[in-house]
Amino acid sequence: MPRGKKRYRRVERKYVVDYVLNKYKNPVRVFYNLKLGPPPEWVVKAYPGLKETTYRPWQRYADAVVVTDSTIDIIEAKVHNWKVGIGYLLEYEKLLPQTPRLKEYLGRKIRKILVIPLPDPWILNTASAYGIIVDVYLPTWLIPILKEKNYL
Repeated sequence: MPRGKKRYRRVERKYVVDYVLNKYKNPVRVFYNLKLGPPPEWVVKAYPGLKETTYRPWQRYADAVVVTDSTIDIIEAKVHNWKVGIGYLLEYEKLLPQTPRLKEYLGRKIRKILVIPLPDPWILNTASAYGIIVDVYLPTWLIPILKEKNYL
């Protein structure tokens, strides 16, 4: 490892689990890293006959999908590069109805939720224009990591 370079830490998985555990008291069902929809049609045509696991690089995976009595919440939690979460959520919303594991829950209102640790006016405004809820969530364990990355 080069001198002075910090080792990359995967914190978004911990972040999304922490968020769901703290925000949802009695969910009907929770899915983490849920594969949404089928592989893209162009990939299946380009590479016919492959096992489904081979398509993994082209699949889309939601950080979390939480089913409540009245909603299906698609959650994208971003610790870094927050703005890309908006695009991901828009894509996930279209794939959600094609996801076999969610068929029994369809009919509930679908909410797109972007979870970020600090408020960003551009993200708040842009997300609002696309019907995305932005939830600013900053657990104490994340503060040193954000300081290390010069976010705080």
